[in-house]
Amino acid sequence: MRTTARARTVALLACAAIALATAPATARAASPGAGAPTAPGARRAPPAPLLAVWHTIPSAAVAAHDAPITYSNGCHAAGSVTVPRACTFGNPRGARTILLFGDSHAAHWHAAVIAAAAAHGWRVLTLTKSSCPAAGVYVARYKKPTPYPECATWRAAALAKLRAHAWGRIDVVVVSNWHFHQVLSSVRGHVLTGTARTAAWQAGMRRTLGSLLAAAPQVVLLRDSPQMPFLADAAKACYAHYGISAGRACGTTKAKALSPATWRAELAAAAAFPGRVTPYDLTSATCSSTWCGPVVRPYLMFKDDNHWNQTFMRAHFAPLLRPIVEAAMARGAP
Repeated sequence: MRTTARARTVALLACAAIALATAPATARAASPGAGAPTAPGARRAPPAPLLAVWHTIPSAAVAAHDAPITYSNGCHAAGSVTVPRACTFGNPRGARTILLFGDSHAAHWHAAVIAAAAAHGWRVLTLTKSSCPAAGVYVARYKKPTPYPECATWRAAALAKLRAHAWGRIDVVVVSNWHFHQVLSSVRGHVLTGTARTAAWQAGMRRTLGSLLAAAPQVVLLRDSPQMPFLADAAKACYAHYGISAGRACGTTKAKALSPATWRAELAAAAAFPGRVTPYDLTSATCSSTWCGPVVRPYLMFKDDNHWNQTFMRAHFAPLLRPIVEAAMARGAP
């Protein structure tokens, strides 16, 4: 009985040794400390490929709700709102103030602006409205053919209050716009396309910049985020399905994801105010020379089909935006 048990134990140990010796190299390499130590001066073998499944940060499920806090506390104006209300973040008694102004694409720079202000104890004001660009143009509702007069009313009232310094001293305004708005010829007019749309956007952006500069000495103009294919729900489903591979499976060409004509119009508008309006393209670097995808490994960039999520905003854009805002503060210092 005792001999049989001992023989069985020896047999099991022998089988384990054989299994370990014949296991694939990747499986052995996955165990920390496996293998003999490398002799001094010897060349270490390259690590075996990881067998783990990669997931994006944040996950698609988390990213879908990873919006600025202004979406949940009532500070980001909904479509029906026509009376502007500025919200205060950061240090309410800060010596300097940053204003974040524009549509939802401006609102999604919130985490990076807050980070820049927190480093210096500055105050942050937000004035943003859903589907309502900072550029002084008439637009249709988001991805709908109907006019959006509430936008023009809200924007005119906001700019008038800013010119009157209704919210106190402002040192730097950070502005961004969705570049794919349907621009109308009048408040209830027809949709403009081609060069007519570009000209209207340039003129409208120049008017808005002039108003903002009556309220603050410096404006930082940020290029829009890429537009991913599909509608929002389909885009989120694509991200969830492909995970880290969504960078290719759920993206599109750079020519379709960005609007070079609209950005050129904004650059031309900014050029009318040298030294006071500074445009920055922080977006192109998130794309290759020909392709824009939703993943910069390991980060998922978007919460839907066209808005940055706040996790990526803090990880990637906050370190880039801080010196830009600091430089603008220095230029506008009294």
